[in-house]
Amino acid sequence: MSRNQKIKFYSTFVVLALSLWLLWPSFSFFSKSKAELNSLRVNDGKAYNKLLDKSLSLGLDLQGGTYLVLEVDLEGVPDEKRADTVNQAIKVIRNRVDQFGVSEPSITKQGDSRIVVELPGLPDVERATRLLNTTALLELKLVAQQGETFSALQKLDQVIASRAAMPGAPAAAPAPVASAPASGDSAISFLAETTTPSAAAPAEGEGLLTLMRGYEGGGIFIYKDDMAKVKAYLDDPLVAAAVPPGYEFIWGAKDIADASGRTARFLYYCSSRVELDGKSLTGAVAEPDNDRPGFHRVAFTLDRAGANTFARTTERNVGRQLATILDDQVFLAPVIESRIGGGSGVITGRFTADEAADNAILLRAGALPATMRIEEERSVGPSLGRDSITMGFRAALIGFIGILIFVLVIYRGSGLIAIGALILNLIILLAAMAYLHATLTLPGIAGIILSIGMAGDSHVLIYERIREELRGGSKVRPAIAAGFDRAFTTIFDSNLTTLITALVLYIFGIGPIKGFAVTLTIGIIVSMYTALLVSRSIFDLLTYKRPMQSLSI
Repeated sequence: MSRNQKIKFYSTFVVLALSLWLLWPSFSFFSKSKAELNSLRVNDGKAYNKLLDKSLSLGLDLQGGTYLVLEVDLEGVPDEKRADTVNQAIKVIRNRVDQFGVSEPSITKQGDSRIVVELPGLPDVERATRLLNTTALLELKLVAQQGETFSALQKLDQVIASRAAMPGAPAAAPAPVASAPASGDSAISFLAETTTPSAAAPAEGEGLLTLMRGYEGGGIFIYKDDMAKVKAYLDDPLVAAAVPPGYEFIWGAKDIADASGRTARFLYYCSSRVELDGKSLTGAVAEPDNDRPGFHRVAFTLDRAGANTFARTTERNVGRQLATILDDQVFLAPVIESRIGGGSGVITGRFTADEAADNAILLRAGALPATMRIEEERSVGPSLGRDSITMGFRAALIGFIGILIFVLVIYRGSGLIAIGALILNLIILLAAMAYLHATLTLPGIAGIILSIGMAGDSHVLIYERIREELRGGSKVRPAIAAGFDRAFTTIFDSNLTTLITALVLYIFGIGPIKGFAVTLTIGIIVSMYTALLVSRSIFDLLTYKRPMQSLSI
């Protein structure tokens, strides 16, 4: 055996050993039950993450997850800034997803203003939507004092009364036109939390003051049944124009209840001036809330400029209320009791562990540059993913066995060499995907089946050329060499054209198409290696020491 033949032969064993070593974490991971994986994640998170990172990744259609198509609202954005706005939105979304810990997410731009997000392993559409579609604009604003609030309400009631007196205007209050803001029970705390007020008796007449059921902690107490009516008043153009300059009304973020148990929401009259925003945040982490056992909070830190601004704001406004606003909802408006330095604070409330973690991610990743709306959403459950794996594996196994039977029946003893090469082809292909952190999807399984078929086709071409040489009177060794040499050009050209097609699919395709292209590309390269090098090495080994008078082919 020549030196080159020895190198080819021994390199095959090295490649096989390396492939099995790369596939071992995947075998170890997928052979464990769900309970065993959960136990490993809880007891040894580092080992779990290491095992997961080295294992073959499954796509959304195989392990379950969430698929979202988001449309970035570019209305009012200058043409020259639209592309940058979408790219910045993608960057923020990617930061949120990466910090959330989703394995192998896919975030791609579609067209000029759409973003396609695939989150394998996260079938909770509601949580994914909140995580990705929340603007996360954090602002601190001063709440107007009680006298200013009542003065503004009286002024607006005068406008409402004059509007009702206009010819053709309805005598009654406007009908509800919108639903109440989403409820929540979280609070953002710097000093203390507000308390639940008692219900006050409604006043007579029409207007905002008559719908006010109490006033405490800087908030106007509005029953939830009346919220749509209050919103209709505030959205009226004449009423909105009468709001004193530099002030605005902002709804509270959480539902509360009066003494009788009726649900209500606070409405705050705040200064429009932003004292501090989320750009000053340098960090945010979720942690257990020691003051509220069983709940969690978010601790955050500010940069030097933000810390100085916060200290000055609290020093100058002792006795005033400072509203903490996230996405145009007031989470809390505590009274400033003294100057607050140190550049840190906590977001407290009845957060679950997931809610606190999500809020920390939103604050760390920053605010979206524009609002987004959901154009499409799909959720694939884990059970459906398992069914897809079962059916895909069954299809691959049937196809693989079919090819093995074919080459064994048609090419007899030489078919065994082809079978060994095809098995090695599959092992190397999966090992390469694990090493490259490629994601295996259902279309990817189709790509694997196709690549195995192409590997079988390559052996058919080689064996037919060998048969032709043997029929022409060539001896076994020269016939094998000539068969491989003659088939090389045909195999190379056919695989090259398929490889170009796969690369085009990968470059211009999205989602499942990319998964198909990845496995097909790897499969083509591996099939050429096993057919042209591995099989040739086996034939050389069999015919090296003892001349063969005939070949079972």
